[in-house]
Amino acid sequence: MKVLKTAVIGLGRIGWQYHVPQLMKHSGFELVAVADPMKERLDEAKEQCSLRGYEDYRELLEKEELDLIVIASPTPFHLEQAVTAMEKGIDVFVEKPMAQSLEEADKMIEASKRTGRKLMVYQPHRIAPDVQVLKSILARDLIGRVYMIQGSFTSEYMRRNDWQALKKYGGGMLNNYGSHFVDALLYITGSTAKKISCSLRCIASLGDADDVVKALIETENGIILDIDINRAAAVQIPRWLVFGSRGAIRHEYTDKGAQFYVRYFKEEELPKMELVEDMAAPGRKYDNTGAIPWREEIVPISWEKRINFYDKCYEFYALDSEPFVPLEHSREVMRVLEECRKDAGW
Repeated sequence: MKVLKTAVIGLGRIGWQYHVPQLMKHSGFELVAVADPMKERLDEAKEQCSLRGYEDYRELLEKEELDLIVIASPTPFHLEQAVTAMEKGIDVFVEKPMAQSLEEADKMIEASKRTGRKLMVYQPHRIAPDVQVLKSILARDLIGRVYMIQGSFTSEYMRRNDWQALKKYGGGMLNNYGSHFVDALLYITGSTAKKISCSLRCIASLGDADDVVKALIETENGIILDIDINRAAAVQIPRWLVFGSRGAIRHEYTDKGAQFYVRYFKEEELPKMELVEDMAAPGRKYDNTGAIPWREEIVPISWEKRINFYDKCYEFYALDSEPFVPLEHSREVMRVLEECRKDAGW
Protein backbone atom coordinates (compact mmCIF):
# COMPACT_ATOMS: atom_id res chain seq x y z
CA MET A 1 0.00 0.00 0.00
CA LYS A 2 1.34 3.39 -0.97
CA VAL A 3 1.77 5.70 2.03
CA LEU A 4 1.86 9.47 1.53
CA LYS A 5 4.28 11.45 3.68
CA THR A 6 2.19 14.37 4.87
CA ALA A 7 2.48 17.59 6.87
CA VAL A 8 -0.13 20.04 8.18
CA ILE A 9 0.19 23.82 8.15
CA GLY A 10 -1.96 25.41 10.85
CA LEU A 11 -2.80 23.91 14.24
CA GLY A 12 -5.93 25.92 14.98
CA ARG A 13 -9.40 24.47 15.43
CA ILE A 14 -9.76 22.56 12.19
CA GLY A 15 -6.10 21.63 11.83
CA TRP A 16 -5.63 20.24 15.34
CA GLN A 17 -9.13 18.91 15.98
CA TYR A 18 -9.83 17.34 12.56
CA HIS A 19 -6.94 17.03 10.11
CA VAL A 20 -4.23 15.86 12.51
CA PRO A 21 -6.39 13.10 14.12
CA GLN A 22 -7.74 11.93 10.76
CA LEU A 23 -4.27 11.69 9.26
CA MET A 24 -2.86 9.94 12.34
CA LYS A 25 -5.39 7.12 12.13
CA HIS A 26 -5.48 6.66 8.34
CA SER A 27 -3.12 3.95 7.09
CA GLY A 28 -2.61 5.67 3.74
CA PHE A 29 -0.93 8.73 5.27
CA GLU A 30 2.16 9.19 7.44
CA LEU A 31 1.91 12.50 9.24
CA VAL A 32 5.52 13.52 9.88
CA ALA A 33 5.48 17.25 10.65
CA VAL A 34 3.41 20.35 11.35
CA ALA A 35 3.88 24.09 11.05
CA ASP A 36 2.40 26.86 13.17
CA PRO A 37 3.77 30.21 14.36
CA MET A 38 2.75 29.44 17.97
CA LYS A 39 5.47 27.50 19.78
CA GLU A 40 3.10 26.12 22.43
CA ARG A 41 1.06 24.44 19.70
CA LEU A 42 4.19 22.87 18.22
CA ASP A 43 5.20 21.63 21.66
CA GLU A 44 1.75 20.09 22.07
CA ALA A 45 2.02 18.32 18.72
CA LYS A 46 5.47 16.97 19.61
CA GLU A 47 4.40 15.80 23.07
CA GLN A 48 1.09 14.21 22.08
CA CYS A 49 1.81 13.02 18.53
CA SER A 50 5.64 12.90 18.24
CA LEU A 51 5.53 15.29 15.29
CA ARG A 52 8.36 17.53 14.14
CA GLY A 53 7.34 21.19 14.35
CA TYR A 54 8.26 24.34 12.45
CA GLU A 55 7.31 27.93 13.21
CA ASP A 56 7.91 28.87 9.57
CA TYR A 57 6.12 26.74 6.99
CA ARG A 58 8.86 27.51 4.44
CA GLU A 59 11.40 25.76 6.64
CA LEU A 60 9.10 22.75 6.82
CA LEU A 61 8.86 22.60 3.02
CA GLU A 62 12.65 22.85 2.72
CA LYS A 63 13.58 20.21 5.30
CA GLU A 64 10.84 17.59 4.93
CA GLU A 65 10.42 15.20 2.02
CA LEU A 66 6.68 15.35 1.48
CA ASP A 67 4.09 13.93 -0.87
CA LEU A 68 1.22 16.04 0.47
CA ILE A 69 0.72 19.24 2.44
CA VAL A 70 -2.57 19.97 4.22
CA ILE A 71 -3.19 23.70 4.54
CA ALA A 72 -5.40 24.46 7.55
CA SER A 73 -4.19 27.99 8.17
CA PRO A 74 -6.49 31.07 8.05
CA THR A 75 -7.77 31.96 4.59
CA PRO A 76 -5.42 34.92 3.87
CA PHE A 77 -2.44 32.52 3.86
CA HIS A 78 -3.84 29.87 1.50
CA LEU A 79 -2.60 31.33 -1.78
CA GLU A 80 1.02 31.83 -0.80
CA GLN A 81 1.35 28.54 1.05
CA ALA A 82 -0.35 26.48 -1.66
CA VAL A 83 1.63 27.98 -4.54
CA THR A 84 4.93 27.66 -2.63
CA ALA A 85 4.23 23.99 -1.87
CA MET A 86 3.25 23.14 -5.43
CA GLU A 87 6.33 24.88 -6.80
CA LYS A 88 8.40 22.60 -4.56
CA GLY A 89 6.74 19.54 -6.08
CA ILE A 90 4.25 18.83 -3.29
CA ASP A 91 0.53 18.12 -3.76
CA VAL A 92 -1.87 20.31 -1.79
CA PHE A 93 -5.09 19.70 0.13
CA VAL A 94 -6.48 23.06 1.29
CA GLU A 95 -9.18 24.07 3.74
CA LYS A 96 -12.25 25.94 2.61
CA PRO A 97 -12.77 28.66 1.59
CA MET A 98 -10.19 28.02 -1.09
CA ALA A 99 -8.94 31.62 -1.04
CA GLN A 100 -9.94 35.18 -0.25
CA SER A 101 -11.09 35.94 -3.79
CA LEU A 102 -11.73 34.42 -7.19
CA GLU A 103 -8.51 36.01 -8.41
CA GLU A 104 -6.52 34.19 -5.72
CA ALA A 105 -8.32 30.93 -6.48
CA ASP A 106 -7.41 31.28 -10.16
CA LYS A 107 -3.75 31.80 -9.22
CA MET A 108 -3.82 28.57 -7.21
CA ILE A 109 -5.43 26.69 -10.10
CA GLU A 110 -2.87 28.13 -12.52
CA ALA A 111 -0.04 26.99 -10.23
CA SER A 112 -1.52 23.48 -10.14
CA LYS A 113 -1.61 23.32 -13.93
CA ARG A 114 1.84 24.88 -14.31
CA THR A 115 3.56 22.59 -11.82
CA GLY A 116 1.53 19.45 -12.51
CA ARG A 117 0.75 19.10 -8.79
CA LYS A 118 -2.62 17.97 -7.49
CA LEU A 119 -4.86 20.45 -5.68
CA MET A 120 -8.18 19.82 -3.94
CA VAL A 121 -10.34 21.80 -1.51
CA TYR A 122 -11.82 20.31 1.66
CA GLN A 123 -15.62 20.56 1.23
CA PRO A 124 -16.93 18.29 4.01
CA HIS A 125 -20.63 19.01 3.58
CA ARG A 126 -20.55 16.80 0.47
CA ILE A 127 -20.08 13.82 2.77
CA ALA A 128 -22.58 14.99 5.40
CA PRO A 129 -25.29 12.33 5.92
CA ASP A 130 -28.15 14.78 5.26
CA VAL A 131 -26.65 15.78 1.89
CA GLN A 132 -25.97 12.17 0.88
CA VAL A 133 -29.46 11.02 1.92
CA LEU A 134 -31.10 13.96 0.19
CA LYS A 135 -29.23 13.16 -3.02
CA SER A 136 -30.38 9.55 -2.79
CA ILE A 137 -34.03 10.61 -2.35
CA LEU A 138 -33.86 12.98 -5.31
CA ALA A 139 -32.33 10.20 -7.44
CA ARG A 140 -35.55 8.22 -6.92
CA ASP A 141 -37.54 10.99 -8.64
CA LEU A 142 -40.35 10.86 -6.06
CA ILE A 143 -41.18 14.57 -6.07
CA GLY A 144 -40.72 15.18 -9.79
CA ARG A 145 -38.77 18.08 -11.25
CA VAL A 146 -37.11 20.01 -8.44
CA TYR A 147 -37.74 23.74 -8.81
CA MET A 148 -36.59 25.14 -5.46
CA ILE A 149 -34.37 24.17 -2.54
CA GLN A 150 -34.38 26.20 0.67
CA GLY A 151 -31.33 25.71 2.85
CA SER A 152 -31.64 27.39 6.24
CA PHE A 153 -28.50 27.22 8.30
CA THR A 154 -29.30 28.90 11.61
CA SER A 155 -27.24 27.69 14.51
CA GLU A 156 -27.57 30.09 17.44
CA TYR A 157 -27.15 33.70 18.44
CA MET A 158 -23.37 34.02 18.55
CA ARG A 159 -21.39 37.13 19.47
CA ARG A 160 -18.34 36.06 17.52
CA ASN A 161 -15.09 37.77 18.50
CA ASP A 162 -12.31 35.80 16.77
CA TRP A 163 -10.51 36.50 13.46
CA GLN A 164 -13.47 35.28 11.46
CA ALA A 165 -15.44 38.26 12.75
CA LEU A 166 -13.23 40.62 10.73
CA LYS A 167 -13.40 41.49 7.03
CA LYS A 168 -9.67 42.18 6.80
CA TYR A 169 -8.92 38.52 7.52
CA GLY A 170 -11.52 37.17 5.09
CA GLY A 171 -13.98 36.47 7.89
CA GLY A 172 -17.76 36.38 7.81
CA MET A 173 -20.41 33.73 7.36
CA LEU A 174 -20.52 34.03 3.58
CA ASN A 175 -16.92 32.81 3.40
CA ASN A 176 -17.14 30.47 6.38
CA TYR A 177 -20.50 28.71 6.06
CA GLY A 178 -21.29 29.96 2.57
CA SER A 179 -18.40 28.04 1.05
CA HIS A 180 -19.89 24.90 2.64
CA PHE A 181 -23.49 25.38 1.64
CA VAL A 182 -23.00 26.84 -1.84
CA ASP A 183 -20.81 23.84 -2.65
CA ALA A 184 -23.33 21.40 -1.14
CA LEU A 185 -26.25 22.90 -3.07
CA LEU A 186 -24.43 22.99 -6.40
CA TYR A 187 -23.31 19.40 -5.71
CA ILE A 188 -26.92 18.35 -5.03
CA THR A 189 -28.29 20.10 -8.11
CA GLY A 190 -25.40 19.12 -10.38
CA SER A 191 -25.33 22.58 -11.90
CA THR A 192 -23.61 25.93 -11.93
CA ALA A 193 -25.11 29.31 -11.01
CA LYS A 194 -26.77 31.58 -13.56
CA LYS A 195 -28.33 34.39 -11.51
CA ILE A 196 -27.10 35.50 -8.10
CA SER A 197 -28.44 38.02 -5.59
CA CYS A 198 -27.40 38.47 -2.00
CA SER A 199 -27.83 40.59 1.13
CA LEU A 200 -25.32 40.61 4.00
CA ARG A 201 -25.66 41.98 7.53
CA CYS A 202 -23.49 42.26 10.63
CA ILE A 203 -25.81 41.85 13.64
CA ALA A 204 -24.41 39.96 16.63
CA SER A 205 -20.72 39.79 15.69
CA LEU A 206 -18.28 42.01 17.57
CA GLY A 207 -16.37 42.55 14.33
CA ASP A 208 -17.37 44.05 10.99
CA ALA A 209 -17.83 40.88 8.93
CA ASP A 210 -21.21 39.43 7.99
CA ASP A 211 -23.00 37.02 10.31
CA VAL A 212 -26.31 37.05 8.39
CA VAL A 213 -26.48 35.96 4.75
CA LYS A 214 -29.51 35.80 2.46
CA ALA A 215 -28.74 34.59 -1.05
CA LEU A 216 -30.93 33.65 -4.00
CA ILE A 217 -29.27 31.67 -6.76
CA GLU A 218 -30.84 30.38 -9.95
CA THR A 219 -28.90 27.47 -11.41
CA GLU A 220 -28.29 26.79 -15.09
CA ASN A 221 -30.72 23.86 -14.86
CA GLY A 222 -33.48 26.13 -13.55
CA ILE A 223 -33.52 25.42 -9.80
CA ILE A 224 -33.96 28.27 -7.31
CA LEU A 225 -31.58 28.02 -4.34
CA ASP A 226 -32.77 30.00 -1.33
CA ILE A 227 -29.94 30.20 1.22
CA ASP A 228 -30.25 31.52 4.78
CA ILE A 229 -27.15 31.61 6.99
CA ASN A 230 -27.88 33.27 10.30
CA ARG A 231 -25.63 33.40 13.35
CA ALA A 232 -27.87 36.01 14.98
CA ALA A 233 -30.94 33.77 15.19
CA ALA A 234 -32.65 33.02 18.50
CA VAL A 235 -34.75 30.18 17.00
CA GLN A 236 -34.21 27.29 14.61
CA ILE A 237 -36.05 26.80 11.31
CA PRO A 238 -36.08 23.70 9.05
CA ARG A 239 -32.65 22.98 7.62
CA TRP A 240 -33.88 21.73 4.26
CA LEU A 241 -37.07 22.27 2.27
CA VAL A 242 -37.12 20.88 -1.25
CA PHE A 243 -39.99 21.54 -3.64
CA GLY A 244 -40.74 19.53 -6.76
CA SER A 245 -43.47 19.32 -9.38
CA ARG A 246 -45.04 16.31 -7.62
CA GLY A 247 -44.24 16.87 -3.97
CA ALA A 248 -41.81 18.15 -1.37
CA ILE A 249 -39.15 17.07 1.14
CA ARG A 250 -38.72 18.49 4.64
CA HIS A 251 -35.81 17.96 7.04
CA GLU A 252 -36.96 17.22 10.61
CA TYR A 253 -35.47 16.56 14.02
CA THR A 254 -37.25 14.00 16.19
CA ASP A 255 -36.53 12.21 19.47
CA LYS A 256 -35.21 9.34 17.32
CA GLY A 257 -32.84 11.57 15.37
CA ALA A 258 -32.89 13.51 12.11
CA GLN A 259 -35.02 12.43 9.17
CA PHE A 260 -36.52 13.56 5.89
CA TYR A 261 -40.31 13.66 5.50
CA VAL A 262 -41.31 13.13 1.86
CA ARG A 263 -44.80 13.91 0.54
CA TYR A 264 -45.55 13.20 -3.10
CA PHE A 265 -48.06 11.85 -5.59
CA LYS A 266 -47.84 9.71 -8.69
CA GLU A 267 -48.92 11.38 -11.90
CA GLU A 268 -51.05 8.44 -13.04
CA GLU A 269 -53.06 8.53 -9.79
CA LEU A 270 -54.19 12.15 -10.08
CA PRO A 271 -57.91 12.83 -10.67
CA LYS A 272 -58.58 13.89 -14.24
CA MET A 273 -59.05 17.62 -14.70
CA GLU A 274 -59.47 20.06 -17.56
CA LEU A 275 -58.52 23.70 -17.75
CA VAL A 276 -61.54 26.02 -17.59
CA GLU A 277 -60.91 29.23 -19.52
CA ASP A 278 -64.25 30.89 -18.69
CA MET A 279 -64.08 33.96 -16.46
CA ALA A 280 -66.79 32.52 -14.20
CA ALA A 281 -65.23 29.95 -11.88
CA PRO A 282 -67.31 26.73 -11.70
CA GLY A 283 -69.31 26.69 -8.49
CA ARG A 284 -67.69 30.01 -7.56
CA LYS A 285 -64.68 28.03 -6.38
CA TYR A 286 -61.08 28.79 -7.09
CA ASP A 287 -59.71 25.51 -5.76
CA ASN A 288 -60.91 22.72 -8.02
CA THR A 289 -57.90 20.46 -7.67
CA GLY A 290 -59.82 17.46 -6.38
CA ALA A 291 -58.44 15.09 -3.80
CA ILE A 292 -54.75 14.58 -4.46
CA PRO A 293 -53.72 11.02 -3.48
CA TRP A 294 -50.71 11.99 -1.41
CA ARG A 295 -48.12 9.40 -0.46
CA GLU A 296 -45.82 9.86 2.53
CA GLU A 297 -42.44 8.44 3.41
CA ILE A 298 -39.97 8.88 6.26
CA VAL A 299 -36.29 8.50 5.43
CA PRO A 300 -33.95 8.41 8.45
CA ILE A 301 -30.59 10.16 8.34
CA SER A 302 -27.91 7.85 9.70
CA TRP A 303 -24.35 8.80 10.63
CA GLU A 304 -23.22 5.17 10.69
CA LYS A 305 -22.27 5.00 7.02
CA ARG A 306 -20.71 8.45 6.77
CA ILE A 307 -18.04 8.75 4.07
CA ASN A 308 -14.46 9.28 5.27
CA PHE A 309 -13.14 12.33 3.44
CA TYR A 310 -9.55 11.13 3.79
CA ASP A 311 -10.52 7.94 1.96
CA LYS A 312 -11.47 10.22 -0.93
CA CYS A 313 -8.19 12.09 -0.51
CA TYR A 314 -6.22 8.86 -0.68
CA GLU A 315 -8.03 7.77 -3.85
CA PHE A 316 -7.14 11.10 -5.50
CA TYR A 317 -3.62 11.75 -4.25
CA ALA A 318 -2.31 8.17 -4.07
CA LEU A 319 -4.38 6.18 -6.57
CA ASP A 320 -4.88 8.87 -9.24
CA SER A 321 -8.68 8.62 -9.12
CA GLU A 322 -10.84 11.56 -10.14
CA PRO A 323 -10.98 14.25 -7.41
CA PHE A 324 -13.98 14.04 -5.08
CA VAL A 325 -14.13 17.85 -5.30
CA PRO A 326 -13.07 18.86 -8.84
CA LEU A 327 -11.26 22.19 -9.15
CA GLU A 328 -13.92 23.54 -11.48
CA HIS A 329 -16.48 23.01 -8.70
CA SER A 330 -14.29 24.86 -6.19
CA ARG A 331 -13.79 27.70 -8.65
CA GLU A 332 -17.55 27.96 -9.16
CA VAL A 333 -18.04 28.25 -5.39
CA MET A 334 -15.49 31.08 -5.30
CA ARG A 335 -17.22 32.80 -8.22
CA VAL A 336 -20.61 32.59 -6.50
CA LEU A 337 -19.21 33.97 -3.23
CA GLU A 338 -17.59 36.85 -5.10
CA GLU A 339 -20.81 37.66 -6.96
CA CYS A 340 -22.68 37.56 -3.63
CA ARG A 341 -20.28 40.12 -2.16
CA LYS A 342 -20.60 42.35 -5.22
CA ASP A 343 -24.40 42.19 -5.21
CA ALA A 344 -24.50 42.94 -1.47
CA GLY A 345 -22.13 45.87 -1.92
CA TRP A 346 -19.53 44.44 0.47
